[in-house]
Amino acid sequence: MKRFLHGTVCLFCLSTTVFLIGCNPLPQSSEMEPIADAEAAVRIVPGTEPSDQQRSAIVAAKDALFQRLSERLMEAMMTQGPAQAIAVCQKEATQIANEVGDEHKLSIGRLGVRLRNPENTGPAWAAALIEAKSETPVFTTLSNGNAAALLPIKLQSQCLMCHGPSEQISPDIQSQLAELYPGDQAVGFNEGELRGWFWVETPQS
Repeated sequence: MKRFLHGTVCLFCLSTTVFLIGCNPLPQSSEMEPIADAEAAVRIVPGTEPSDQQRSAIVAAKDALFQRLSERLMEAMMTQGPAQAIAVCQKEATQIANEVGDEHKLSIGRLGVRLRNPENTGPAWAAALIEAKSETPVFTTLSNGNAAALLPIKLQSQCLMCHGPSEQISPDIQSQLAELYPGDQAVGFNEGELRGWFWVETPQS
């Protein structure tokens, strides 16, 4: 199942309603151009909604990814501490998302308002919503017939330890972020602020 997993959003931003991404860049060759063009051509069809079956599949996948990632993060924080849990997030989040996508036979990922990983750009169909910093959950269908959802993530208090104002982030976490994410922009958020989105795309029923 093809997925569009771009970069990584730190797993400290877990939520009970929506979950708060890192693959290598695509090869820069002419062989990739038709795929890129095809992806860019996929767009939201205004005024459409997924079927009940598609919506259920989207929510089930989101819930599964939320549970699996949150359990792994909590385990890492308890055994290794918050700074080392960032490394777990960086190394394992995409693999876990891939596994959930394969199990549920859909594409799933996360992206941020301000980027921690420069590859974290999201799927092309969501670009306008991302640019507009949409804070409303969107369930829709796409021009390729697939169902899709873009679900906002609001910063939780526990996320402040690695996404809050720089002066409030401990030196050990700042050091780990600088090592793992050079050029990190995903700090300076306040509790309740839009942090990013959780997106899902599922095939036609």
